[in-house]
Amino acid sequence: MCLIRKAVVLAAGKGSRLLPLTLAVPKEMIRVGVKPVIEHVIEVLKAGGIKEILVIVGRNKEAIMNYLGSGERLGVEIYYRIQEKPKGSAHATFLGKEFVGGEDFVLVYGDNYFKPYDAIKSVLKLHSESGASVTVLLHPVEDPSRFGVVKIDRDGRVVGIVEKPSIEQAEVFKSDGKFLNIAGLLVLKSEIFGAITKTKRGINNEVWLTDSVEYLRKNGKKVYGCECLGTRYDIGTFESLKEADRMEQKENDQ
Repeated sequence: MCLIRKAVVLAAGKGSRLLPLTLAVPKEMIRVGVKPVIEHVIEVLKAGGIKEILVIVGRNKEAIMNYLGSGERLGVEIYYRIQEKPKGSAHATFLGKEFVGGEDFVLVYGDNYFKPYDAIKSVLKLHSESGASVTVLLHPVEDPSRFGVVKIDRDGRVVGIVEKPSIEQAEVFKSDGKFLNIAGLLVLKSEIFGAITKTKRGINNEVWLTDSVEYLRKNGKKVYGCECLGTRYDIGTFESLKEADRMEQKENDQ
């Protein structure tokens, strides 16, 4: 397995679907069980052997920075960059270019809850064995309209990506009868930064990482997907937050 040393955590989102809760606290600081969800993300990265982490922060940045600090308390090294304005996930990722250098790295959204933590190992293994430019962790979903949906072939190679499709549009993107979405975690080669500079801006002049990944795929780069061997919740809605918290509380009671 290739050694991935660095990760970029995106934690600059507005959390508009969790209003009014996110008027007071960034969504990444909302607790799942006894820990803020971003601390669960740090534990996932540690399970993958990653100890150098750049957190991209935005609004209410002080709450995240004050809680995580230097990372010493959590057994990692944490650095920060500020995304001054919401310009999309690809723009936020690009802020990590200097930190990453020329290395492969993990990109993870800071509002995702994964269990077990070592679910990250499967995607790291596939990335190493496939030599892919991008390897994405995938998770089955019932409603594809909220997510980026990925179609993979029998070997795990991505053959198509569509962002937040209608049910009708998504039907042709089923993999083995399932809708698979990008589960908030990707392993990337540094060439993603060049792709970001060539990605067209979308709604509200924002640049989306799924579009940059699709740019690489359409230009002949290998993109692979690995279905998550565990459970994952995007806590961007009250329903998914409730489900994640229920799972964590149940695990802690055992």
